[in-house]
Amino acid sequence: MGSPTTILHDRDWQTLIYKIQNRLCTPFIGAGASYPVLPLGGELAKALVEEDERSGARCPLKDRTDLPKVAQYLAVTHDDGTWPKLKIRDFIKKQRQPDFSDPNEPHRVLADLELPIYLTTNYDNFMVTALRRKQPQARQEFARWTRKLLEENSSEFDDGYDPSPQNPVVFHLHGHTEFYEGMVASEDDYLDFLVNISKDLGSSPSDAHKRTMLPPRIRRAITSSTLLFIGYSLGDINFRVILRGLVGSLERAAKQVNIAVQFAGDDPKELKEYLEQYFQYTLQLKVFWGTAAEFAQKLRSRWGP
Repeated sequence: MGSPTTILHDRDWQTLIYKIQNRLCTPFIGAGASYPVLPLGGELAKALVEEDERSGARCPLKDRTDLPKVAQYLAVTHDDGTWPKLKIRDFIKKQRQPDFSDPNEPHRVLADLELPIYLTTNYDNFMVTALRRKQPQARQEFARWTRKLLEENSSEFDDGYDPSPQNPVVFHLHGHTEFYEGMVASEDDYLDFLVNISKDLGSSPSDAHKRTMLPPRIRRAITSSTLLFIGYSLGDINFRVILRGLVGSLERAAKQVNIAVQFAGDDPKELKEYLEQYFQYTLQLKVFWGTAAEFAQKLRSRWGP
């Protein structure tokens, strides 16, 4: 890809580093942070279709790179909503782990920031593994985005758990491989997730210990800290939906909250300019154009060892 083009100026970096130092930064980790150890969604979708076709089936989908569509197809044809989640879980568990001994490995860099909360839409356990190298007690939680998940699964947040740099949490919005039932994979899952989470965000529980799909502490991290997106493509519709749905409440206070965004991809100059203008207008995002590895190395050099 060559040298990244960035619109993060020195003042932006100073703000980001200052927020990190004051524990007012929340990383939001996407698939690009785990690439190339794990494939991106398009590659994973194609691999799932190819495996399914080896059984004699023939997938009619024209676009085999859309993971939610592929997961929906597998759920329908196997008459089992958990089928694609199990397949995704098994695929990820067969892959190797990142080299956490590399000081510039993205998860290692983020772990070394010693922040209290890490948000992710990834299914893998790379972030919590990186954290546990220094903080063995680091927690792993997920959004209980259905009524069934909320009623049948406890969370340490229910008992007043308050994340800290010494006792951090990795919060999986779309579930993780250690609990495949909570994974958001198919188109139906995404729709249910967005509808249910939106309703949950619209409520204001008076009881701090009341069970919620998004615990109050996670809500505060989303709305009251600098969000550092690592490994997302700005052109990804899922990313736009997440921003509008979960971070929509930031719009009223956008001038007070700086959001740094890292891009994982390579687009023509015209698309870059459009996306920069679009997100600057809607959510005041600052954009770093480069891979997760490039951003991590730059962050490491500015943050220090």
